[in-house]
Amino acid sequence: MGSKLSPILAEAFMSDFETDLEKHKFFPRIWKRYVDDVFAIVKERYIPQTLELLNSRHPTIKFTIEREVDNKLPFLDLLVSRKNDNTLKFSIYRKPTSTDRYITCDSNHFGAQKQAAFHSMAHRLVSIPMERTDFIEEKTKIYDAANLNGYGKEFVDKIIRTHERKQHRQNATTLQPKRNNVERISMPFCPKITNPIKNALSRHGFHVVHKSNHTLRELLCNAKDKIPTNEMSGIYQIPCKDCPAVYIGQTRRKFKVRLKEHKKAVENNRTNDSSVAVHTANFHHEIDWDNAKVIKGIRKASQLNAWESMFIATADQLMNEDEAPIVSPLFKLTGLKI
Repeated sequence: MGSKLSPILAEAFMSDFETDLEKHKFFPRIWKRYVDDVFAIVKERYIPQTLELLNSRHPTIKFTIEREVDNKLPFLDLLVSRKNDNTLKFSIYRKPTSTDRYITCDSNHFGAQKQAAFHSMAHRLVSIPMERTDFIEEKTKIYDAANLNGYGKEFVDKIIRTHERKQHRQNATTLQPKRNNVERISMPFCPKITNPIKNALSRHGFHVVHKSNHTLRELLCNAKDKIPTNEMSGIYQIPCKDCPAVYIGQTRRKFKVRLKEHKKAVENNRTNDSSVAVHTANFHHEIDWDNAKVIKGIRKASQLNAWESMFIATADQLMNEDEAPIVSPLFKLTGLKI
């Protein structure tokens, strides 16, 4: 979903949205939501009014609607079907473009990473209430996917049994097993090296988890030429030689062009053009031009104000006379250091 904040913001917006509309007469009686995906049951004659209601609440948020076809409607990874007696049944939904390609058996990945997709499918198999025919059909598809990726039937059966036992325990009791705090250590997966280390650490109470192996693109060097610092745009700092103060600024142009303007403002004592010139005029300090640098290269102009504000908020001593473009106490929590 892009930014890590997106699900949180979507959840906050939708919660407020639902609270505002839940008492309206056209708000669906059945309304099930996962983040911003909604499953709703609406009388057919009320569909236009319901959609109009949902789209009238915010100028930039527009809902689209997908109706059932042949009494079936996919919702996330479920296929919801309406039976003749108007009861609902559930089965697993896969997009037509699904290839069932996962990490293959001969891939140099840690075992848990190879099993992850099949654990997800097995959990879905045993936790979703399906009719027997749909259960068998889905189980067959998992076998086929395993075979396609080089795994045997026993591999799948073992994972399914694990989830069946877990499901049985959950149905039998509400008590949760006691969990001890475990120290985890992350390292790359290289069996000949990491397995002995893992065994040794486990004897001392440490649990080793493995990172995903690097792709070929990550292992190869970047073929593009790096842009010299003085040719970049972004957030820059200019330090003082005689005190800890720094000037934090932003530029859409090349840094060397903006730095030249600051130098001229200091040389000609043009205090209206630069806070750096104000600092030298007030304190008769010398500017450390040699250590002036770009601290965050940014190409998108829309990001400049936010980044400049974050660096200003976390700086210890500033030459800047004006406030940051965006003022927020949250910026101090970012932990940015120049």
